[in-house]
Amino acid sequence: MNHKIFFLQLTVISAISFLLLFLLNKLPQFAPFQLFSYISCISFILFSAMMYFLAARAAVSSDKNLFLQQVLLTTSLKMALCIFVIVGYFKLAEPATKMYAIPFLIVYLIFTIFETYFMMKLSKVKS
Repeated sequence: MNHKIFFLQLTVISAISFLLLFLLNKLPQFAPFQLFSYISCISFILFSAMMYFLAARAAVSSDKNLFLQQVLLTTSLKMALCIFVIVGYFKLAEPATKMYAIPFLIVYLIFTIFETYFMMKLSKVKS
């Protein structure tokens, strides 16, 4: 997978995510968390780009274990950051409901599927 294809796919996934958030935020139970939703989506976009560049470099490395190590590290980091963000938002913003987590988790799921897809494509470079 080259950079051009990755960024085209990332743009499509990002547009779909923003459209989904836009529609979801039209519902009154999600409207108060609109800013949190969009900032989360932007963060996932940036994290996906970072993961791609790290994985692309690791995929062509002479170290056969580097790709696996990188995937495990970034996936673990992403999960830890997501937990930190969800709990941190709950503690700092003290939202009236826990509905703020639903748009976040939807975007998390979309980008996790996308990251799994491009990581599988990049792993084929190694074999």
